[in-house]
Amino acid sequence: MKPAEPPRKLRAATERVVARLSAAEVTAQIAEYEARSASGLITPTELSFIESLSIEDKLSGGLIPFTLWDCQKDFVGRMNAHERLFALKCRQIGITWLVLAHLLYLSQFWGNRLFLIASQSGSDAIDALHRLRILYNSLPEKPSALTKDNTEEIAFANGSRFESMKATKRAGRSKAAFASFADEFAFWDWPEEQLNALDSASQSLFAVSTGNGPGDLAHTIWGQAQQGIGRWESVFYPWSAHPGRDEEWYRQNVTEAPEPRLARREHAATPADAFAAPGGAFFERWSADNITKQRAEHNWKTVRAVDFGRRHPACLWIQKTPTGQPIVVAEFTPAQRVVSAAMTTAEFAQNIRRIDAELGLFEAPGTTYCDPAGKAASAQTGESEFDIFARAGLAPVGEPSGIRDGCVRLFNHISDPDLPLLVSDACPWLIECISTVRPDKAKPDLYDQSESSPYQHALDALRYWAVNDVAFDYDEWADEDEEPTIGVASGMWGRKW
Repeated sequence: MKPAEPPRKLRAATERVVARLSAAEVTAQIAEYEARSASGLITPTELSFIESLSIEDKLSGGLIPFTLWDCQKDFVGRMNAHERLFALKCRQIGITWLVLAHLLYLSQFWGNRLFLIASQSGSDAIDALHRLRILYNSLPEKPSALTKDNTEEIAFANGSRFESMKATKRAGRSKAAFASFADEFAFWDWPEEQLNALDSASQSLFAVSTGNGPGDLAHTIWGQAQQGIGRWESVFYPWSAHPGRDEEWYRQNVTEAPEPRLARREHAATPADAFAAPGGAFFERWSADNITKQRAEHNWKTVRAVDFGRRHPACLWIQKTPTGQPIVVAEFTPAQRVVSAAMTTAEFAQNIRRIDAELGLFEAPGTTYCDPAGKAASAQTGESEFDIFARAGLAPVGEPSGIRDGCVRLFNHISDPDLPLLVSDACPWLIECISTVRPDKAKPDLYDQSESSPYQHALDALRYWAVNDVAFDYDEWADEDEEPTIGVASGMWGRKW
């Protein structure tokens, strides 16, 4: 963002704000600001401005200096570099204060700019202006005088102004904002319509939120940004980004909390924690201990597991170590959340063989566990998906089984005390699927079976492995005449845990 004022005016304004710096330091900082490259990297000028401010201390209710942490400095740089930025965060790391301080900086040295703040509720919108007022009033000297101050708007003598509002379906649509702030947008009433209205009104848009479960707009934006799809950039700040928190803090506030599952969402260590289902994940025994850095080994027993998935195909590569440890070492899930792979079965097979070669598995694996429904011949071609895979040398196998039986086996694999199922961190989509999927609303002893669930296909592929893998002896886990029990409320199986 380039300055709209001549350097002389910028120098005078900056000298007033950062009066505690020496003249040489001010000169050096302004020179660095004026030399800022098009990449938008942050300079000490804005950092000094923000650190001259005060914020409200939650514990004492008094004001404390806004001393920036490393994660906050990082986020200021990202706000300067990107026009669409989504910060997924844990609670209470000062990002809301930081965005307001950044917008205040932009309002003080550049005139005639509109800044919009959209919040979850009317009281939140009022609180946003309250925070902005605290920041402005803490300035050692005011670069631009206050000309309007009420419950909806704050304006300055240079023509720049803030409007704060509850997010509505048309919030900001008739405006032309220089920058806007969408606070906790994952909890808005109609996030798609509301964020779209704000997006169309804003040159820059900063969205900040904790997670509110899988499959919503925030989750979609996060996933697409991670894939490089669309305009949004994303960043995640975990609980450990707060310099005052350590493992003992986490133990007291999360591990030993009355509701550890909810505490893990509030104080997320990973994006998967942040997007965990509010009602609990289906695979509750899954944990970070099931994730490994192991990669494919060419001399280990290997099989594939496939869900043809129509528009959302999925293929997993599962290996057994010499000791019998099952590890998912690779994945091919081209569609993931909502984007159609637009891939024929033959193209899917070609991509699988390509990945075989990349993994160094030219000869093996010789078996692909598939959905048995793929044995049905197409009315148009007379050829089945199994036929196409067999012709490609993928040796498809698929035995009929119930979904519930597959879920039982997956639970038992994940929770095996000796050789639990591991997933390589080279498989981020499968890790998200297992970590996040919710129980099915109609049948809570199954994972979400709705077509709208983005996780179904990768999990179905894993389930086909679980029911077809002959190395797993289900009789070890249950008597032939005894059905495993299910805890409906928790989604946890009651046997052998």
